[in-house]
Amino acid sequence: MRRESLDLYKMLILSIDSCGSACGVCVWRDGAVLAHSMEKMTRGQDARLMPMIVDVMQRAGVGFDALDRVAVTRGPGSFTGLRVGLAAARGIGLAAKKSVIGIDRFAAYRVLHKDGDPLIVIDSRRAELFCRFFPARGAAQEPCLMTKEQIDAFLVAHPGTVMAGDVDTPDMDITETVAALAATADANDPAFAPRPLYLRAPDVTLPKDLSAR
Repeated sequence: MRRESLDLYKMLILSIDSCGSACGVCVWRDGAVLAHSMEKMTRGQDARLMPMIVDVMQRAGVGFDALDRVAVTRGPGSFTGLRVGLAAARGIGLAAKKSVIGIDRFAAYRVLHKDGDPLIVIDSRRAELFCRFFPARGAAQEPCLMTKEQIDAFLVAHPGTVMAGDVDTPDMDITETVAALAATADANDPAFAPRPLYLRAPDVTLPKDLSAR
């Protein structure tokens, strides 16, 4: 559900995305970005995210108590990255007593590709990619995992479909879009809860000295 009021964008939002190949933060107010930071990285979000947040908040000239909401991407993407982002957002929301809104990355890329029938493809760092089809007519299909060969076959079977997402633009910044979606979200709707969106089980590898025991 979306909030139906005239003050949809009268909000100050901290937006966080650390699910992909970059770590991004922005402070967004009433449809405009006050301050922004993004760094390309596939690892190290746990060390960089909080300093980035503090820096962006300072440059925006706002305090955490002034925020209306905290927005965060909840996946799909890097297991570690999305957990780091969710933990940071939840911690800030708890400390500042603000609502935390979880936005899935499929929804964000769908907003950035409004025309046609986009197949949103998100890098998984594996052979099978995270995919979701948004036909212009009818409901969106459920998210799934597809190989590049399966994607090629899907595009042939669905003429006019445009592939979008972060596969070709891995460092695309979506924090502004995430903030805008969070501004219109119903904080009581479970669909916007800050919980991880997983399409595959986490990959866990034991250190060599432990796996040998």
